[in-house]
Amino acid sequence: MATKEDYKLDSLPYYDKELENDTKLRDAAAKLIADELANSESRDLSGELGDDISTGFLTSSDLLRQEMERAGKGIQLDSFDASRYALAEPEVENVSEWKKSYNNAVIASEYQQLRSSNLDLLSALGANAWKLSNHTLDADARSLEQQSEQINNKIIDINRLRKSEQTKIGENLNTLEKSWGGLVSNNLELEVATIALEVELAQLAEREQQLRASLQ
Repeated sequence: MATKEDYKLDSLPYYDKELENDTKLRDAAAKLIADELANSESRDLSGELGDDISTGFLTSSDLLRQEMERAGKGIQLDSFDASRYALAEPEVENVSEWKKSYNNAVIASEYQQLRSSNLDLLSALGANAWKLSNHTLDADARSLEQQSEQINNKIIDINRLRKSEQTKIGENLNTLEKSWGGLVSNNLELEVATIALEVELAQLAEREQQLRASLQ
């Protein structure tokens, strides 16, 4: 695969307008890029990220593994069993059934008391916890927005600097190209004048020989 060092980069995208003005040149450049991409080797970056720690975490517990298998198969969770909170009278009049009903009543009572306590705690502390959580999220969002803005500003500054440098280099190259064209034109004119002088000198030499021959 070709690397950056294999090429002499002389592109000035902020100054060169040939691709915009010449569709054939643009198509040729697009074809070269497509050929380069087709011959380039694709990199698998997953191996550079290290081992996937989530795999070991999910397989470390039988419960997690079972839940992952259940979710993978699309099996729904069992519905909530509220039968143990029901306060039904025993169907059979005996001590064992009454004890069972009594235990269910105690469980239901404890559950309701715990639920009531949780609701009281939520009513007393939930609003503040929610506000604190929102404040933290807002602070994180503002921090990320500031970082994003700083990065965007750096990108804008870099692009402005690139445009300024490329414009200066392009103008300098344009001046040098015109100067080179003028020198080439002058050289051609000098070459034509030299050839004309050589022809004229040859004619004068021939004329001189003719005059000398006529005087003898």
